[in-house]
Amino acid sequence: MSKTLKTEESINIQRPVAEVFAYLSNPDNVTNWSSNVIDYKLVSGKADEVGAVLSLAVKAAGVRVEGTEELTEYEANKRMGFRSKETKIGYTREFEFAADGDGTRVMFLQETEAGTGLFKFADPIVERLYAHDVRGNLEKAKTILES
Repeated sequence: MSKTLKTEESINIQRPVAEVFAYLSNPDNVTNWSSNVIDYKLVSGKADEVGAVLSLAVKAAGVRVEGTEELTEYEANKRMGFRSKETKIGYTREFEFAADGDGTRVMFLQETEAGTGLFKFADPIVERLYAHDVRGNLEKAKTILES
């Protein structure tokens, strides 16, 4: 990947690590807590095995964008990682889970290919908007899991 945009967010969810990991790692739950994901399905492999492929459709700036991603890391109750496969923009994304007091600290990191040409000037705006979206998604997962 050439120059990348980096999005890092974390949140504490007052539920045990195993429960938080089980919820966030289940492909069937993604559209419940991720506001921009409108479709997310396992298309090959198993959801807990490296190499699994998932199809996704997201709504970005009012436009439906489809693609696939591959599960590149999976360690139960600790981490999971993904990389884009068939998408317009390359990215890697990972979640880390750690006990934090009575709850779970969820850390999110995504690195996305930066824009090119004229679009590179929009990168700082895109980065801030995406970080805001990720934060909202993590807060929604927290609300769901803590209720």
